[in-house]
Amino acid sequence: MSKASSQEAILAYLEEKYDEKFEVEAFKEGSEAFKQMYGADKVIVHPEGKPEHVFLAGEDRDHEGEYYDNYVLSIWQDELTKHYKEEISKILAGIDYRYRVLLYTQDGYDSSFKEMSVFNYLENGHNDSSLIINVAILTSKAPSLNEYSEQILQLNKLANTANTKPAGVSIGFVDQEVDVTDYIRTSAVNNVQWSNMIGKVYGQITIDNRLNITNSNQLSEYFETFEE
Repeated sequence: MSKASSQEAILAYLEEKYDEKFEVEAFKEGSEAFKQMYGADKVIVHPEGKPEHVFLAGEDRDHEGEYYDNYVLSIWQDELTKHYKEEISKILAGIDYRYRVLLYTQDGYDSSFKEMSVFNYLENGHNDSSLIINVAILTSKAPSLNEYSEQILQLNKLANTANTKPAGVSIGFVDQEVDVTDYIRTSAVNNVQWSNMIGKVYGQITIDNRLNITNSNQLSEYFETFEE
């Protein structure tokens, strides 16, 4: 199947399933001969007029002519991002930052869950989900971890209020001249680590509730700096 026809087939699947129009941001070609190993064709897409609901959709690698998507998950991620906005802004007061709350789950959900609140979903026993508060802190120089240790602990504590395990925070310390807006917006689907992000990144720290971190002295073990 050609790129154009494959993309059209994925869009037709989405539009029939959700009765909405979608816009393709990027097309990723899969392996025709080794789909099970390398995956099939997929797109990064969002509903018309709603770029905050960016998600992946594509052909099922194991079933020819069948498709998958994580549209519902993207809606929930946006709900979480808005829900935690006020608390995050208090924690990071005086700091230049961009963020998005990411949610991943192995548990079942389908298009009928589209109108369900993510909190109802999590409260109904779907605690195999994982939640990450993904934050870019914009700075003019390589940071000292001590400058941000209290905020990191508070963000991790906030993530832990969700009914998921793991739950935590991933922070990239990014040069203030870098525009991270689109990187953060697509962070659930771009699969790009802080170390591979386009632009200057000074370092990162990622922690979650499986690590049992209770004080700032423990943070340095998980802080990674990147070479100039």
